[in-house]
Amino acid sequence: MKAQMLERFQFTDELKEKLVLMVVYQNISPKVLAKKYGLPNAYILTNWVGIYKRTLEKGAVTLPPMQPNKRKDTPALKQRIKQLEKSLEKANVMIYGLNAMIDYAEKELKVPVRKKHGTKQ
Repeated sequence: MKAQMLERFQFTDELKEKLVLMVVYQNISPKVLAKKYGLPNAYILTNWVGIYKRTLEKGAVTLPPMQPNKRKDTPALKQRIKQLEKSLEKANVMIYGLNAMIDYAEKELKVPVRKKHGTKQ
């Protein structure tokens, strides 16, 4: 009985990622999405968003190495390429954001952050 209850609330990683991206980048309310996608409550989605944000704060999302037996499997390779493309896109967004923060600090706050080329150490 308890196993059936837990099974009912298991969600795929693709769905989790889709919903988190909708909350973070499209500013859709977690309550609205929870109701639309049949989540038991909005807290679950809020928790997923928190986990996603903490992952971004730590740095680029890393993927585990591919298993040697799957390296010759064409569908597995195509899926791996998609995963790597998503990871690269996330890393590029993070780099863009960090560069924007550095530019802002240097321009508005007059705080030198980047090392100037040609300076002696």
